[in-house]
Amino acid sequence: MPRLLVSVRSADEARRALAGGASILDVKEPANGPLGRASFETWREIRSVLPGGVALSVALGELPEWLDERRPDVPDDAFEDVTFCKVGLAGAGPGWESAWRELRATLPTRGCRWIAVAYTDWRAAGSPPPSEILDGTPPECAGVLFDTWDKSSPAAWTPELAAIAGRVIEKGLMLAVAGSVTAATVDRLAVLRPHVIAVRGAACEDGDRMRDLDLHRVEELAEIVGKLPDARLP
Repeated sequence: MPRLLVSVRSADEARRALAGGASILDVKEPANGPLGRASFETWREIRSVLPGGVALSVALGELPEWLDERRPDVPDDAFEDVTFCKVGLAGAGPGWESAWRELRATLPTRGCRWIAVAYTDWRAAGSPPPSEILDGTPPECAGVLFDTWDKSSPAAWTPELAAIAGRVIEKGLMLAVAGSVTAATVDRLAVLRPHVIAVRGAACEDGDRMRDLDLHRVEELAEIVGKLPDARLP
């Protein structure tokens, strides 16, 4: 079966996500964007309540945020015990591959594996198309996340996008899918046979990604995901 990833913004939410059945935690601040970076202090607080063996992912915002005065000072230990990290490519423009390469080379990731991010609504995001991102995914990446930049509507899984997702698996990479997934629609992703299903809003009160995580919603999602077919092998 796929693994359920739940995005959390605090240590309390992390505890609730784990109690509800999440198998991967993702640190994200929704107020800062679709892949909003939380403070490094929040990273530390969530790490402190994480039991051994639970994978931890962190969102780094969008690549342009790391190319100008918005770039934060990163503590040397920021990525300690972090399993995966990802940065969005909204607004990245030409030269995104070299800019992303430089970011990967300069961050003290301590062996953390990168996840490439492909926005299904890439035109609205001003992001490279998913096919281009997959072709430019370097060997050190563990997988590809398909997500939405605009959180007001779910991902539109066209046959073309589904075929690109299939290529991710054929390349031996982990396939993660997100994008306004809900308890009512998560089983529709079964046809993609992903390794990871990632949620935020669906696990929150009233389905609002800005509100607190709801234990019962996480439990419901974990039950649904637990009944989906195993991830497809390359």
